[in-house]
Amino acid sequence: MTAPMIPPLQLRQVIPPLTARAVEGKIVRAWDYKQKRPLVIAFLHSDCPHCTAWLEQLAASAGEIVEREAVALVIYAEASPRRAAELPPPFIAASDATGHSHRAFLGREAFGPAGLDRVGVFVTDRYGELYGQWIGRDAVELPAKKEILDTLSVIQIIC
Repeated sequence: MTAPMIPPLQLRQVIPPLTARAVEGKIVRAWDYKQKRPLVIAFLHSDCPHCTAWLEQLAASAGEIVEREAVALVIYAEASPRRAAELPPPFIAASDATGHSHRAFLGREAFGPAGLDRVGVFVTDRYGELYGQWIGRDAVELPAKKEILDTLSVIQIIC
């Protein structure tokens, strides 16, 4: 039996810095959206069928994410897969080659001998305050899109 993962972040704390390189080459930072938009930040495996299926389900809700005035940052440890460039707005795919952002959000144990060992989803308000987080070893442990959309709706009501 595997011990439960202890999240490195606490709800209602301001998220750590996040910097990654988008598919088209520009640098993306979570703080680029501070005081502008809530964020859905997903750290995923680039070659995992479960992660791909999970992301496709969430991307199908792109309109609902836009309605909630949010942006979705999809962060990979490796180069972003080609299909990531086809994500609809408000999705932005990027890679964190250094692993700094992965470790800040997923914990120091984010990487194992075979590479990325954890995936996670984080939802923040427009000020970078954490309202939801889910961490697991695989995308099957990530939240359903309804949980993410519900968390964004709560943020809209509060803010």
